[in-house]
Amino acid sequence: MPIERFSVGPMGNNTYVVYDEASGEAAIVDPGKGSEGVLEWARGRGLRPRYVLNTHGHSDHTFDNGMATRITNADLMIGEPDEAMLEALARGDGWLGKPAYPSPMADAYLEHEQELPLGSTAIRVIHTPGHTPGSSCFVYEDAVLTGDTLFQGSIGRSDFPGGSLPDLITSIKTRLFPLPPETRVLPGHNELSTIIDERRHNPFVGEGTRIDLSQFRQD
Repeated sequence: MPIERFSVGPMGNNTYVVYDEASGEAAIVDPGKGSEGVLEWARGRGLRPRYVLNTHGHSDHTFDNGMATRITNADLMIGEPDEAMLEALARGDGWLGKPAYPSPMADAYLEHEQELPLGSTAIRVIHTPGHTPGSSCFVYEDAVLTGDTLFQGSIGRSDFPGGSLPDLITSIKTRLFPLPPETRVLPGHNELSTIIDERRHNPFVGEGTRIDLSQFRQD
């Protein structure tokens, strides 16, 4: 599968390189702090990043936006509701401090069901609000990159500003779970899974949910 995963930063973020082997066009997804090796790997493979894509605006997923766009000249894309977080990152307001190369603002906003050309293939965008208002997931071939929306055996937090547990659950159940069951789930942290495994076994949103979500109710 033409997707490479790297663990970077103090929180072990998953940064991905999605690429079309025939053309060499690529996308860098969520360049977390310490993504120099990611860019070196892509350069060593002769890849040409066309996009830097953010699943959402939290700084552990966007810290090296500035470095990645500076080196590759790729277009930065994020869900519009999350762009204000990039402004905060550029000011150094986040807990990770101020990056050497502040994140630019988006060249374009991600749209639900948008197709981002990548050589002869395309990345499909799915808007999945809940963890943040602008959270997006990316479908490429037999995989979906879920950021902090869906994890192996868990779901993203919804108690940050702009988060919504009802929206998060709706996004997962109506926009991710209908994907083909064998679709690989590539999350923003921790290990990989599949849609069928999460549909069957995820204790928050899977069949026979075992966790009482009323304790997390947000009014």
